[in-house]
Amino acid sequence: MFRFNFDIDETIDDGKTTPDLDRQHTTITPQPFSEIPLDTLLRALPPKISHSSLTIPLPDGNALTFARRDLFDARFQLISEGTEDYEPPEQAEFGSALQFLDNPSDLVPLVYEGGLKTWECSLDLVTYLSGINYRVNPTSTRILEIGCGTAIPTLYILYNIFSSPPVSGNEIHIHLQDYNTSVLGIVTIPNIILTWYHSPAAETYRSHELNDSGESELNITPQLLEDFKESLKIYGINIRVFSGSWDTFDLGTSGGAYDVVLTSETIYCLDSLPGLVRLMCNACVAERHLCLVAAKVVYFGVGGGVPEFMRCVEEASQQARVDTVLEKKAGVNTRVMSVQWV
Repeated sequence: MFRFNFDIDETIDDGKTTPDLDRQHTTITPQPFSEIPLDTLLRALPPKISHSSLTIPLPDGNALTFARRDLFDARFQLISEGTEDYEPPEQAEFGSALQFLDNPSDLVPLVYEGGLKTWECSLDLVTYLSGINYRVNPTSTRILEIGCGTAIPTLYILYNIFSSPPVSGNEIHIHLQDYNTSVLGIVTIPNIILTWYHSPAAETYRSHELNDSGESELNITPQLLEDFKESLKIYGINIRVFSGSWDTFDLGTSGGAYDVVLTSETIYCLDSLPGLVRLMCNACVAERHLCLVAAKVVYFGVGGGVPEFMRCVEEASQQARVDTVLEKKAGVNTRVMSVQWV
């Protein structure tokens, strides 16, 4: 059984809700595209991260267990550091990121897009990835997770890489995008650090660690960060992190198209669907790519869903093909779709 060696599970959110916004009287400028240097995010990490486990049962009876930063720990960092980039424009009349965490509403369009929480369909995407060979190009692969948030699919891919012997000459470019910069710093990068720490790639560091981090906390020391960066070099992994809206995503800055494009729980908003679809289409390498979209069939009270997504894909490219590769009908109906951009 594939495990990250944790024992405590955490509730998964299975629906997204938005507050009532009068768009005729509320003008919000979308966040522009921006790259945040990995070293900047690593330097901003707190001295200690509290975490618990997330277990994904598989159809064959096995399970995948991941490490995630605890939501209360992210909340504590927001309190202690007074993170500001969640602060919406005054006319939107919403509070800080702390209010978004505790609000009945999970989304504030163009302000906060729910990235601090783990959403159900990201688990479906991992379930599908676990049964396929997702490495389109085995020697030089470019992977983009759009709207990554807690980045569960990327954690799965990274753990697989860190669990295998490094291959000389391999180049693996893993790029992560989320609307909010704070989400990337507060949950995305901590989760990646946790994934590395509990993988075979960090065995040497763990064996020489003088101050035991304990089962539910990880001490973020300068040596840990140096060893993490050294592992990235050894395995040929290049991690880049981008924030901002999909409409402004700059493929020229990010290095061009990708072999693998992943996204989950991102098709809920009708207004942002065209930008998402355009980004996916432009980001996929012609003739050889894997583009996977995990979503609920219907997002009640939000407006989007699978039918709207498929119509948007058809409008973007008459030759594009959308196939359902995994479907769950128990409880909330969810799908993982493969999009072939011709």
